Amino acid sequence: MFPKCIEAFSGAPFDSTRIMSFERIYSLSQSPDLAPIEELFDQQDHLNPETPQDLWFQYWDSYDERLKKGGIRLWTLEEADQTPRVFFQDTSGTQHNIKCPKTPFRVEDIPSQAFQKKILPLLEPRPLLPQLRIHRKRKTWICRNSEGKKILSVLMDEDLELFRPSRFPGDVVIKKRTGYPHLRLHGVRGHGKDFEGLKELIEIRIGLMPLETDIFTLSTQMLGLGEIEKKRKHPLQLHSRLYAPLAVGRVLSIEFQAMKQNLLGTLWGEDIEFLHDFRVSCRRSRSILAQLKSVFPKKTIQPFLDDFAWLSRLTSPVRDLDVLLQKMQKPNTLNHFYTEVLDPILQWIKGRRDEEQTLLKDHLQSERFQVFAQSWEAFLDGQVPPLDSGEDLPSIEPLVSKRIHRLWQRALEEGRRIPDEEAHLAFHELRKTCKKLRYLLEAFRPLYSRNDIQAPVKSLKRFQDLLGLMNDTFVQKEFMQQLSLTEELPEGSRLMAEKFARNYDFQLAESATRFQEVFAEFNDPARHSEWKHLLEQNPLVPENLNLLE
Repeated sequence: MFPKCIEAFSGAPFDSTRIMSFERIYSLSQSPDLAPIEELFDQQDHLNPETPQDLWFQYWDSYDERLKKGGIRLWTLEEADQTPRVFFQDTSGTQHNIKCPKTPFRVEDIPSQAFQKKILPLLEPRPLLPQLRIHRKRKTWICRNSEGKKILSVLMDEDLELFRPSRFPGDVVIKKRTGYPHLRLHGVRGHGKDFEGLKELIEIRIGLMPLETDIFTLSTQMLGLGEIEKKRKHPLQLHSRLYAPLAVGRVLSIEFQAMKQNLLGTLWGEDIEFLHDFRVSCRRSRSILAQLKSVFPKKTIQPFLDDFAWLSRLTSPVRDLDVLLQKMQKPNTLNHFYTEVLDPILQWIKGRRDEEQTLLKDHLQSERFQVFAQSWEAFLDGQVPPLDSGEDLPSIEPLVSKRIHRLWQRALEEGRRIPDEEAHLAFHELRKTCKKLRYLLEAFRPLYSRNDIQAPVKSLKRFQDLLGLMNDTFVQKEFMQQLSLTEELPEGSRLMAEKFARNYDFQLAESATRFQEVFAEFNDPARHSEWKHLLEQNPLVPENLNLLE
């Protein structure tokens, strides 16, 4: 096992002195009594014991672990009478650290533009949430050269407790556990002989073997955090001849699980992606249920369609304001306008957003929502195969493919009817049709060959992205026009809002011009053949097929 390379920083900024070093980590979990090992290190003449430390390590990531997926690790170190430090480890294993007096929540709370530049593209717009907290007792031995520089260190760590703190109101705290005792051997390049000598002492005399997995990963495994993430991913069991009501119920159950997982975060309101994911699952459920309503009794599903429409209306204002704030708070916007003119606009929008968030929270905690959630869950749990399996049961693939074909044809027809000049209503209707089409494609993706479905989804996504941008810009233009007339803002800010509205109008015109180009690609005969091949292919049917499972 080659020693891991670490780049340690002695000061706050990124351009501080770099000391190239390497380390090995050993588990002490098989050593019930650590006193003999401590005594052995105390006996080494070239090692000097340091004052024992009481440390708190806090690891950070977004709710959906975007830093982990990007190969980044971020943590803070707290020690009595010391300014906390934040550590950043990149994909190469190189570490950087700086002083960070403020507990990070937004990336902007980390006092380093270099840190922010690395992390922000991965996280935006999500905040940092605590993922793992470790209380660690550390005893250290240091070896210094004749100049007094540290060239070798041994760290004996006992993790007294580790847990995942509450990340937002209502979040479950993962139960505290005692962590792994372990030993770290830390050397500096250029002093390999000292490192190898102590490594030999640890591995041969004490009999320890280096770990292949780092302590953070072992700690998360001990808490079962990996298992929690696995449970969130509900594999969709679908095949083309599955009983249609059962198939639709499975798809809707996954969306309902996503709604429940994002509900507490939506109520919290400080991470806009919770609301986004909650809202997407609501809209997907409503669309899929409406498109495939023939598989269920009409009287049964109409109340649910009404409730999903209600939820879509409830979540729209906050989401629209979130998108607007995110757009206006980008550096190119903030740096382009005078603060005294822009700040009143931003504060007004934030105030309005807080009001809408309060209303949304009240509705999501209302009796109506509770009744909906309970009855919807009961309805989904009730989707079971019929007792008499001898009858001719409706299967899912023909129904879905027929509906996808109709929506695709409707999208083409609506796109061809779009006039040359801007027509927001026509674009809006086309956008809704494309959303319905994409929801079905994504929800029932397992019914089709991966190779066959990729090209249609890709062409639809590019087309849909433009329509979504146009809709957001139209909403923002309308909002700014209203804001330019309000007496609650100073005159300079009202004039600025009017300028924003004109700018958004110009962006709409540009997008409308681009529409013909993007639609031409979606409407290309080559694309038509891809869609026809997808919908006319032989359905995927697994071996040992059971239509009711």
